[in-house]
Amino acid sequence: MRTSVKVILTALAASLLLSAAISTASARNLSLTNQNFRITWTSLEFSNGAVTRCQVTLEGSFHYRTILKNPRSLIGLITRAIVQRPCIEGTGSAFNGVERYNGTTPANTLPWHVTYEGFTGTLPAIATVLLLLAGTRFGIENLGCAVQVGEATDNVTGAAAREAGGGITTLRPVEGRNIATVIRTDRDPFGLCPRPGNRAGRLLSDGQVFLLGTNNRITVTLI
Repeated sequence: MRTSVKVILTALAASLLLSAAISTASARNLSLTNQNFRITWTSLEFSNGAVTRCQVTLEGSFHYRTILKNPRSLIGLITRAIVQRPCIEGTGSAFNGVERYNGTTPANTLPWHVTYEGFTGTLPAIATVLLLLAGTRFGIENLGCAVQVGEATDNVTGAAAREAGGGITTLRPVEGRNIATVIRTDRDPFGLCPRPGNRAGRLLSDGQVFLLGTNNRITVTLI
C-alpha cells in the first residue's frame, strides 16, 4: 500500500510539473493594458559626423491588446512624430508634412510601422520587448550639411524595458541596430557631408513610454 501511495504521489508531482511547463511553453502571447502610446526622448541623438540632440515625441497605437510573439509581425503604427526646436548642435526634423527642413516642408511619410522583434530575458520573466520601427524619416542639419535619414530597409530596433510589475518604462535604441541610412544629401557646401548609402544616422538615449494623454505606464503581461 505504501509503495502504491508513493507511486501515485510521484506521478501526481510529475503531472503538476509537466502541466506547469506546458503552461509556460504555451504562453505565446503578450497582453497589453492599453493600445495608445506616447514615447518622448528629451534628447534623442542624431549623429552624422557631428551630434545633433533634439527632443522627439512619437505617438501611435497597437492594432490589438494581444500581441502574438511572431517576429517581424506588424503590431502597430506611429501616426504622429514631432521634433521639438531648438535642438542642440544643429536642427532635426520629422517628415510629418508640417516641419521645415532645408527651407522646405517635405511630404508626410507617416504612418511609420511598428513590428514585433522578440524579447530578452527568460520566460516567464521578460526583461525587454524588442520593437522595430520601420519607415522613419528625419532630416538633420548641422555643420552646413542637410541630409535625410531613414531607408525603408533600416532595422532600427528599440528595447522596451519592462519592470517587475510588467510596466513598460523606456524605449532605448539597441546598439548595433540603431543606425539609419542617409538616403539623400540636400546641402553639402564643402563636399564633406555624408553621402547617400552611408549609415550615418545613429539614434541614442532612452525614451519614456506612457499611455497616450497621461503619465500612466502601459503594462505587458505574458498569456
